[in-house]
Amino acid sequence: MPNARRLFTIGIVILAAAVVLLFIVSPYSLESTFSTSIKQAQKQINSTTYLLTPNQSLSVSISQGKLLVYNSSNPLKILSNGQSISQAGSNNIWIAAATTNGTITLINNYSTPIRVGYAVVGIVLWPSYISIFLSIILGVIGIIIIAYGTIISIRNKGKVTN
Repeated sequence: MPNARRLFTIGIVILAAAVVLLFIVSPYSLESTFSTSIKQAQKQINSTTYLLTPNQSLSVSISQGKLLVYNSSNPLKILSNGQSISQAGSNNIWIAAATTNGTITLINNYSTPIRVGYAVVGIVLWPSYISIFLSIILGVIGIIIIAYGTIISIRNKGKVTN
């Protein structure tokens, strides 16, 4: 019969591995792939630039799950299929995510011309998904082993007292 204390320890180790996968490996892999995509976009941005005069727009075809990365001294007004979308940025690099297939329109809503370059890039999410999936599997296995070790421990204590 398996040793209850050993099973409990193995379950805790497996559960700890699941927590590490979920809270350390998964975010790291997501950050790494995101960073790679942004670096790729920065190279593409410089290849073609446009000068947008006040109220002039630039339309970009984009598919779901892709990112529009553009450089500009100020954030531009962005519409996706006619709806305003949010963006984030720093150091003159701005990012907007497409949630549907369609067109993203960059609009110069300033009173001065603005030079802008853009790139459309995707983010590879499967490494993060795999680590999340594995962490869930390991977590369930760890809990089952801990429960089994606890049941054996309770049974062994019942035998000792009888």
